[in-house]
Amino acid sequence: MSPLPEHLHQAAKGRTADADKRARTALAHIVGAGQPVSFTAVARVAGVSTDFLYRHPEIRILVERHRAKADRVPGVRQADAEAPSSTSAAVRALSACLSQQQRAHREEIARLRKALEVAHGENLELRRRLARYEPE
Repeated sequence: MSPLPEHLHQAAKGRTADADKRARTALAHIVGAGQPVSFTAVARVAGVSTDFLYRHPEIRILVERHRAKADRVPGVRQADAEAPSSTSAAVRALSACLSQQQRAHREEIARLRKALEVAHGENLELRRRLARYEPE
């Protein structure tokens, strides 16, 4: 695969730099307004994806640092405190789906165990009845 032409490479760098600047400005705006700092909030205000914020270490560190400061200040609640900072929406959705499947499998296993208990009981009863009719 051939490398990108120089003009496309420069355009991509420019878009990334612009998104970086918007993210930093959005973070400053959120902090200045005293709002809870989260990756989702910064992404929404900056018009970038949360993935962009997570993939850029400098911005990620800034967001995590401001969020940690807010956690230490009483009365300030983090908007997405239930999810770790590195968890994306896709991972949370897949985790929820997996939990639902696990619950369904546990219920099925319980139902099958009950059916197996009944079958073992019937088998034992039939063996006892058979033993009564056979001479030793």
